[in-house]
Amino acid sequence: MKRFVFFITLFIFFIQACLTSVFADIEPAKIMSLHYDDSSSLVYITSKDNKLQNQLKFIPLSNPNRIYFDIEDAILVGEKQQLVFEKSNIKEIRLAQFETTPRNIVRTVITFEEDFDTSKIKLLTIDGNIIIKTVKPELKNDYFNPIYDEKEQSPTYSSIVANSQFVQKVQIPTQGIIKAPESVMDDIQRAFENSTLANTDGKTFDSTVSVDLSSNLKLRTKFFINQYLPKNEGFLISGLGQLTTAKTMFLTDPERLVIDLPNTFLNRAIRNKEIALCSDGSCKDTIKIGQFEFNKARIVINSDRAKNYLPIYSQDSQSLFLIDSEKLKHTSLVQNISNINKVFVRKIDSRSNELILSFSSPIVHSLLRRDDSLNLYLFNVKNYNEQDIIKTLDGSYYNRLTLSLLPEIGVRATLPINKSDSIKIEQSIDGKALKILVTKGYQDGSIITEKPSRKSVHKGKIILDAGHGGSDYGAIREGINEKDITLDISQRIESILRSKGYKISLVRNDDSFVSLEDRVLFAESQEPEIFVSIHVNSAVSDVPCGIETHWYHDHSKSLAEIIHKHMIKQIPSAKDRGLFKSKFYVINHTTVPAVLCEIGFLSNPEERNELITESRKQRTAKAIAEGIIEYLKGRK
Repeated sequence: MKRFVFFITLFIFFIQACLTSVFADIEPAKIMSLHYDDSSSLVYITSKDNKLQNQLKFIPLSNPNRIYFDIEDAILVGEKQQLVFEKSNIKEIRLAQFETTPRNIVRTVITFEEDFDTSKIKLLTIDGNIIIKTVKPELKNDYFNPIYDEKEQSPTYSSIVANSQFVQKVQIPTQGIIKAPESVMDDIQRAFENSTLANTDGKTFDSTVSVDLSSNLKLRTKFFINQYLPKNEGFLISGLGQLTTAKTMFLTDPERLVIDLPNTFLNRAIRNKEIALCSDGSCKDTIKIGQFEFNKARIVINSDRAKNYLPIYSQDSQSLFLIDSEKLKHTSLVQNISNINKVFVRKIDSRSNELILSFSSPIVHSLLRRDDSLNLYLFNVKNYNEQDIIKTLDGSYYNRLTLSLLPEIGVRATLPINKSDSIKIEQSIDGKALKILVTKGYQDGSIITEKPSRKSVHKGKIILDAGHGGSDYGAIREGINEKDITLDISQRIESILRSKGYKISLVRNDDSFVSLEDRVLFAESQEPEIFVSIHVNSAVSDVPCGIETHWYHDHSKSLAEIIHKHMIKQIPSAKDRGLFKSKFYVINHTTVPAVLCEIGFLSNPEERNELITESRKQRTAKAIAEGIIEYLKGRK
């Protein structure tokens, strides 16, 4: 009997080995996103494929208290993701590609408070998606993705090394050509597939452009366009990653619409392919997409009706549909009816105001930005409580928002704005919320020029700017926050300089959020002699380390050289990464000599452990203070 059991066991192992080799070449599951449902305290890891294992086991670790579990035979599409929580036993959840060779493994790491019992965490899979059942946490960071942003640079510092051309490699093994899957546009895509609007010739368009994604696909920043094609008298653009559009431009001679896609890479095989939008010759409209800059794609529509074209966003931010508004039957987009559930308003600072629209189900929407207004088209919204919305908006910046019904199912929201105002719109990962951020332009309608005239400068007065703060954590590693280190060191520099008789003003003296614009406005109002901003660097890789000093205007270079010299002298163990001319907002728009000090890399384990020590923080503060003193004495 024992011998029989032994041979049966060997046979089972043999079958398993054979099956492993047979299915080794099957394309791995694609892990799409990590997001949090605050209504039921569930964290979802979504996948395009129903291939995930039913059994997931997590491994507990200590120092800090955390668990991790691996998703095998899986590829994370796009960048690594992170959720940070407050008022909770859970600190953060991170999702990243752990290994691609020899196996494809996506790893999830959950960090807890030290006394939390990790056995309370439950894992399960439903329809190929992983569900993490948690206690009731409250998010610190939002789970919104930007879909429209008019600012030339991000309001936060990049987590990638400044001034580098870092390219994140994402392994996506494929066999043959990737075609747009049915799920790529979710509700919108299915609506277009089932639309009553027939193709002009009743056939598949020959001008469809699709590319082969190799196993060494490089996602340069956030979005990779792999396909575009005419569709239902419009144009469908789809890809991988996170799509964001910039402010629309209208040009003349000839009339054309220009839309830039920042953080986007367009495969060379489909660049500059001009395609007619009316294959039957009923119009002369054409569209072309090219790689405008290293990490920016540009869409150009040539049409005498260019201003009528609307960009329609998919709920997963993976696709963009462009169509002449007069040709659009928006009921063809509607597969599900949605209602406006709630409206939230928040004043962020003296110039920025936020509006969040919450919906009962994912929405199909578009936007049209004019010089004097912002128009949101909510194509599948049927109902909303007008009195509740008026009550919520009363007394806020958004009290001028008006809602009007579209001819068929749908609502248009219109907000009067100024030409100089800046707009940013974000969409929740589940497609059930839109966040609109309006930042008022300067009174003269322009941003501060490089060096406007000044009435006076207070000799010996110094502005110290502790980077990040409040809801803006900056870089985060192993529960260590950049905002805490920058505030600690800024306060140490202040103490040293005050003891020498210098006048100091801190942009922030506590854990509070201050926008980049308000940091500059505060500094300008103080009329200081110099401005010094403190930051901790970070990179996707854990290899980079060392100290950098950034300047922008020529009159700031001498200050940067002197401070950098003292930092390298005081911290000889740190790598000297040198000086950089960088267009960071606070040193670009501050009119006095201004520098930004990157005092080390939080992403490097060894340097991170040193950065949090009293010795390293005090030596850093002493070095920067001595550099400031030498510079000011040299100006007398």
